[in-house]
Amino acid sequence: MYRKNWIFKDIDNLLVDKIINKRNIPRLTAIVLQNRIEIISDNIENLCKKLLERLYDPFLLKDMRRGVDRINSAIKNNEKITIYGDYDADGVTSTSILYMYLKEKYTNVDFYIPDRVDEGYGINPKALDKIKKSGTMLIITVDTGVTAMAEVEYAKELGMDVIITDHHECKQTVPDCCAIIDPKQSDCNYPFKELAGVGVVFKLIHALDDNKDLDSLIKKYMSLVCLGTIADVAPLIDENRVLVILGLKYFSNSNNAGIDALLEVTSLKGKEVTAGNIGFVIAPRINAAGRLGSANKSVELFLCGDSNRAIEIAHELTAENKSRQSMEQEIFEEAVDIIEKNRLQDKSIIIVAKENWHHGVIGIVSSKITLKYCRPSILISIDGDTGKGSGRSISNFNLFEALTYAGDTLSKFGGHSLAAGLSISSSNIKQFGLKINEYANRVLKPDDFIPSLYIDYKLASDDINISTVENLKLLEPFGMGNPTPVFAFCSTRIKSIATMSDGKHLKIVLARDGASLEVIGFDYGYLAKELKVCDKVDVAGSLNVNTFKDEKKLQLIIKDIRKTKTK
Repeated sequence: MYRKNWIFKDIDNLLVDKIINKRNIPRLTAIVLQNRIEIISDNIENLCKKLLERLYDPFLLKDMRRGVDRINSAIKNNEKITIYGDYDADGVTSTSILYMYLKEKYTNVDFYIPDRVDEGYGINPKALDKIKKSGTMLIITVDTGVTAMAEVEYAKELGMDVIITDHHECKQTVPDCCAIIDPKQSDCNYPFKELAGVGVVFKLIHALDDNKDLDSLIKKYMSLVCLGTIADVAPLIDENRVLVILGLKYFSNSNNAGIDALLEVTSLKGKEVTAGNIGFVIAPRINAAGRLGSANKSVELFLCGDSNRAIEIAHELTAENKSRQSMEQEIFEEAVDIIEKNRLQDKSIIIVAKENWHHGVIGIVSSKITLKYCRPSILISIDGDTGKGSGRSISNFNLFEALTYAGDTLSKFGGHSLAAGLSISSSNIKQFGLKINEYANRVLKPDDFIPSLYIDYKLASDDINISTVENLKLLEPFGMGNPTPVFAFCSTRIKSIATMSDGKHLKIVLARDGASLEVIGFDYGYLAKELKVCDKVDVAGSLNVNTFKDEKKLQLIIKDIRKTKTK
């Protein structure tokens, strides 16, 4: 209770009135829109007619021409090309679309994705040895490689050329290779820096196609581009927003057996697919294989072209995802126990290390630890003399820069401001913890550890109706950069209260001014001990229309709840 700092967004009533008059939309939708006018205003004016105009020229990406010329040269000279991917959903979709595209015009193509358990993240020398023995002359990395200086040099020693496509942060020095296509390079003038790995690969495909048939490329590949972009939590603004809107348009009719199978096993077939469905239901199944071992199964899902085989794989991925969830919960409980016993939550950055944790799931657990304690966290799985770590950060702390500061204690690291991975000698873990906390103590302030909840609007009783909420769909897709709107329903009485799923979740019915609202709190079941009928509360959350047996019911999904302060 009172765990978050509620920040109500400003409302420019003059602008709201202008939006209502111009667009003929409900006031609640206009209020949300006025806070995001630069992100999504064109969507209200039928953005679909203008989508292709919003895609930037792929040749604005640094080294794109060099990369295209080298690939065309390899095709002309019948050199074997191997795509080197990453094992998460972004890497899997990147690998899949580039392989599909090249395979249509050229047979001498292969792909390689490292095994997360045996090989770890990124390019590794043993993989390069295997790839060279297969006869490869050109490696194209996708969603990886921009920090792999030594590995690229080794590939060149073996006689292979390398093209890097990536979207991760660059270090001061980048690998010396044929081409590096990454919008985050400091000297890259591409107008949008936040493409996911699969977005960068699509730009490469677009460039290879020489801008000839963009409509066809979109129909073939955009569903997978959309999946990878959402799964990687890329901000849904600017060009990413266009890619996702296009992908959602074709997702239910993608002509890809793998996507069809995923829709079938998740009971989404025949339904309108949203960014939320992809992020929380579909993407975890793709990630599951790569987290627990080899991601090749996920790539096969999208490449197989056989509906029966695709259904088999989709069921296998669902089973692996359940196994991942069980393992994740076990590690989370162990990590919390270590943190509480050692008061690690008092540190600026929580570093937790333990032997035999599965390093494929520690990133997800790190996300939960960061959410629980509102601190950056890094979990490290120790295996003998080495450790593999995964970290997540809070909005005002750049984790990549922190790792750079402590880089002399690490064997290897890479990632973003909010998420990163690392390798470390077990003997360096204590020193690493001291050094990265030294950096964090200098950068972070006490207020940074209080999570902020940004609220679009304080609901009036007459806002509580289904049609008003359904109009909010005009602002979709929601995700990073364009979050699901959050509303507050304040000074309202609890009419009834109950728990669900053996006490895990909370269900409340609120009443005010004759209006009632059902409220669902996932993982808020513990509050049933603190709240009771007739308590007056303020609730903040997202509005949702739940359909069950053709009956629609309005719900608010809790982001935070607190007892109303009495004056």
